[in-house]
Amino acid sequence: MDILSVLAIVLVVFAAWICFEAWRAPLMRENEDGSWTTIKPQRKLFKKQKSKTAGSYEDLEKLGRGRSKH
Repeated sequence: MDILSVLAIVLVVFAAWICFEAWRAPLMRENEDGSWTTIKPQRKLFKKQKSKTAGSYEDLEKLGRGRSKH
């Protein structure tokens, strides 16, 4: 690989990183007093999924999936 190939790869990776940072940046508005207000929060690449089961026995019993009464 010559220097131009390496430079082209670095340039493509850098451009992809800049695009990703622009995509995930929060949308903000500057107020008259100089402070900033967030309009849209920062985006996450991977979102954590909440589990569909409850954590405590009481919560499970409320859902009808509690301990057996037999």
